[in-house]
Amino acid sequence: MKSTLLGLVASLALATSPAHAIDATGHWKGRIADSLNLHLEFARAADGKWEGRLAVPQQGFKTKVEQLSVGEEQLGFRLPLLNAGFTARWSEQDQAWIGTWSQNGQAVPLRLKRTDAAALKPKRPQLEAIAARQPSYASVEVGFANPAGGHSLAGTLTVPQGKGPFPAVVLVHGSGPVDRDETIREHKPFLVLADHLSRQGIAVLRYDKRGVGKSGGVYKDATTRDFAGDAEAAVAFLRGRPEVDATRIGMVGHSEGGMIAPMVAARDPGLAFVVMLAGPGVRGELLMVEQIALGTKAAGMPEEAVARERELNRAVFAAIVAEPRPELAGDKARRMMKEAERKGILPAGTAAARAREFTSPWFHAFLRHEPGPVLQSVRQPILVLNGERDLQVPAAMNLTAIRSALKSNSRAVVKELPALNHLFQTARTGAGTEYADIEESVAPLALDTVSDWILATVK
Repeated sequence: MKSTLLGLVASLALATSPAHAIDATGHWKGRIADSLNLHLEFARAADGKWEGRLAVPQQGFKTKVEQLSVGEEQLGFRLPLLNAGFTARWSEQDQAWIGTWSQNGQAVPLRLKRTDAAALKPKRPQLEAIAARQPSYASVEVGFANPAGGHSLAGTLTVPQGKGPFPAVVLVHGSGPVDRDETIREHKPFLVLADHLSRQGIAVLRYDKRGVGKSGGVYKDATTRDFAGDAEAAVAFLRGRPEVDATRIGMVGHSEGGMIAPMVAARDPGLAFVVMLAGPGVRGELLMVEQIALGTKAAGMPEEAVARERELNRAVFAAIVAEPRPELAGDKARRMMKEAERKGILPAGTAAARAREFTSPWFHAFLRHEPGPVLQSVRQPILVLNGERDLQVPAAMNLTAIRSALKSNSRAVVKELPALNHLFQTARTGAGTEYADIEESVAPLALDTVSDWILATVK
């Protein structure tokens, strides 16, 4: 779950001030409630009209600001989509715009200080290192078909230098419309993982999700089962490549991909091994109740409000799971959300959006999916990793269930990695708002654990 912006329902009536004009063009930064960083850029078009854009890196959120008004010493704008905005006056002493950011009746102070584009660019040392060094592998743009889905997928195949054929892996993304690098908050975890594995002698195929980037197909309304079909097509493609040893192809899945990899392995005994990175071990319904509660608590929601929302989500998700027909499940969820809004459990105006999110075909299937029986069917070697500070797929809840499901698989290895979050970054709390602020894309501990296990498994 993402923390939401504090916001603004304030009027933008700006008082006149005859003092010298401040040049507002350029880049500005501020911080809301000592938790969310704001980046703003203001520019003046040829016709004299002011334009502005706002970004919240921790949420991956970018938008154009509306009703931007810049006076000699006043500044204001609105964000109608968020029912938000900002009004401020220039402080010569502080060299900052000092004002109020408010939303839905709440208001907090906010100051914007001048900065520049270079200072706003996040540091990503692992990506910079990959770009700077001479690669010890070939990187090839590839495409392959999913006949069952009736579309083609585009990706990148990295092949080690030297004499093959090489062991290989398919990287399978987490949820959402993500690209082949699993780009999030300007991190590229799959690029970092592919680079690491290919430098260790392992070929890697990573691909854009259907309907994303250069891949065909339609993302909307696709379910985890559909995405598993795309992953199977990726394995089939690798089996036809002369650089790849078809008997040593495995699958590495992150988050939702950690659900998909065991699904494929259970259906395909020829798949050599599986790596689950933060993959769920409990039914989606149970996981989402906990994930949302941990996320809202990390965002600062009071314990009492967290408890109320937990009970609401538990009831809503149980109702959705109990109804096999998605359209009827959606009707139930909408009624329950509207009633919760009426009682003040949910903020006004949020019920409809939540109901839409919770009743999509993907979400309906996800809530009903039970990983245990699938994991019990996996006979291949399997490595399961979770981060100690993962708030999206909590380690304690999921690893206990996974260990139980894999107890008859003598080649299963299950580990909790200390201090790592859902992206396998070294984290302070594990909150999603930290993802963008952390410079590390993937912890070396996670990279080495994966590569060491794969190399030992395929030798």
